[in-house]
Amino acid sequence: MKKKIIIIGIEIVIITLLYIFINSKYINLVPDCWIHSKIGFLCPACGGTRCIINIFKGNIIEAFFSHIVFFVGIIYAMIINVVYIINIDNEKKILTWIYPKYWYSIIFAIVIIIYTIVRNLL
Repeated sequence: MKKKIIIIGIEIVIITLLYIFINSKYINLVPDCWIHSKIGFLCPACGGTRCIINIFKGNIIEAFFSHIVFFVGIIYAMIINVVYIINIDNEKKILTWIYPKYWYSIIFAIVIIIYTIVRNLL
């Protein structure tokens, strides 16, 4: 139980700090994408910052269309986090198949490459 409280407390602090930063004047200090500004192509991460900003501002639809893969990755990470916290002290673990496997990284890399190519062609 103590481990759950510590993890949830750390997460609350991180989310609060992100929320404060995003809703402050310092968000303008985040630099533009160097690859996009110099070369003109959208890099695999272009739109990720906008996605997070829109999530914290409650613009879920805009967040989704800022970077679809990043948005799905955030949702997946949130689900894994909740499942992990539930499973910490339980004898019977639930949804353990959802935990990341090494081949998830390979699938993610392929999807992000395809997404980047399609996004630059359109």
